[in-house]
Amino acid sequence: MIQTNVSNIPITLRMRYDNTLVLACAGSGKTYGMCNDSRSFVEESNKKVLMLSYTHKGIYSIKKEYAKQNNGVIDKNVVISTWFQFVLKELIRPYQRSFLKRISQIRSIDFSSIYGVDYAKKNTTSYFLNRNNDVKANRASEFALLLNKLSDGAVLKRLEDTYACLYIDELQDLVGKDIDLLELLFLSSIKVYCVGDYKQSILKTHNPRSDRKKGGMHVFSYLETCRESHHINIIKNNISKRFTSDIANFANLVYPEDPIIGMLEAEEPVNGVFQILQTDVHDYIQHLKPNILRYDVKTTTLGYPSINFGVSKGMTLERVLIFPNKPLSTFLLDPSSRLKAPDKYYVGVTRAKYSLAFVVEKLNPNAYFFEDSIKLGGNDVRVLKFRI
Repeated sequence: MIQTNVSNIPITLRMRYDNTLVLACAGSGKTYGMCNDSRSFVEESNKKVLMLSYTHKGIYSIKKEYAKQNNGVIDKNVVISTWFQFVLKELIRPYQRSFLKRISQIRSIDFSSIYGVDYAKKNTTSYFLNRNNDVKANRASEFALLLNKLSDGAVLKRLEDTYACLYIDELQDLVGKDIDLLELLFLSSIKVYCVGDYKQSILKTHNPRSDRKKGGMHVFSYLETCRESHHINIIKNNISKRFTSDIANFANLVYPEDPIIGMLEAEEPVNGVFQILQTDVHDYIQHLKPNILRYDVKTTTLGYPSINFGVSKGMTLERVLIFPNKPLSTFLLDPSSRLKAPDKYYVGVTRAKYSLAFVVEKLNPNAYFFEDSIKLGGNDVRVLKFRI
């Protein structure tokens, strides 16, 4: 069953579908909704609540949002952890004896060989562990699944005895055997609540050699095929409260699938999407104080400090100034064209609340950008303004 708004879900449907998958756009309040839902479980259950995200930055965002909603306090029975901390501490370490025949052998996670070639024979010790007994990141979820099998389900049973509910933020970061593990959790007595956005699939937990069409940006479409068997209530939300309609409309050109709607009403001066000349950049930065973003370290920014698109993921910024790389510069000349691999660009253009500006060498009007001007310190500055 696919719903478009969580508040529209009938109570009977909530009871039938124990698990929830939220596919929602940038700025739609995914982390807010997740934390809000978890607080009701904390009050109702005597078991713990587990909240996960792949990155430490994601963990910080969850802690910040939960505390914000709970008078600055994270409840003692709420555990907030990275994905790999969860797999290591909750799934692998307690039952390592099932495979190694000894306890207290496994130390940490080894991320050093994610992109290397590994010829270790499947299901041997060297297949899962390096010489220091660290679990290879590419095999962590696969190892956890094997331990659950070897222990006759004790890994999952222990988790069910400890946690009432499991929340996963940035679901699109999970890939490969992570999805098999996720499916096992969906079929357990633990309520699973996942949120994410396939358009922001710019990170992945490891480098899978199989199941590539089940994880990452494909995880949402795959789980839709499992909604009946895995008792998943699916919620879709393409309405963003983060930014204005102009920014949403431009983002829809960058990544046209499943168009988003910007609902922010702003009275701030200089709202919208612009192209500005390099010669006006200093005045623009001085008067509007935007955060400066770029695709990656190869993109020059005239010496101004900047943030890569990937690092900006999860951020909400008032104003953003982007120094385009070559593909983005070409796209600005004809926004009806398609960007190859638009994920990172989509992340970059959906950070700002009020204004999004691109630095160009020459103003070239087209079907989407029209000649206009903005006021900077009492002076009129020529720009191209986006309209659709």
